[in-house]
Amino acid sequence: MALVVELRRGGSVSRTGRKPGPRPSLGMLERWVDDNDEFAMAVERLGRHRVPSLARIDPYGDTVLRGEAVDQMVRELEGADLARLRSGERKVVTTLLDWGRRCRTDRDLRIAFSGD
Repeated sequence: MALVVELRRGGSVSRTGRKPGPRPSLGMLERWVDDNDEFAMAVERLGRHRVPSLARIDPYGDTVLRGEAVDQMVRELEGADLARLRSGERKVVTTLLDWGRRCRTDRDLRIAFSGD
């Protein structure tokens, strides 16, 4: 079983208050599949106490991060020592950090974790 992490767009499909143009696409925008437990290894190597927002995630329990949870994750990852990570683990963390920053600017975005 692999861990699947997705950047998704949810929210209203209403055009009220939006600029002219096509509606933003809903659903999955980007996807990352962890076949090698890189997520779990990154959390352990960074320290569960230093990244509690990620340590609390049940990777196979259909968890979604949005709003304040994403803000907390971004703060924790920005303060983390990424030099301690191996290349695959660093890729996971930098992807989550990038997606988290995007979620901060676009509140209709969320990060979803599930087992595949």
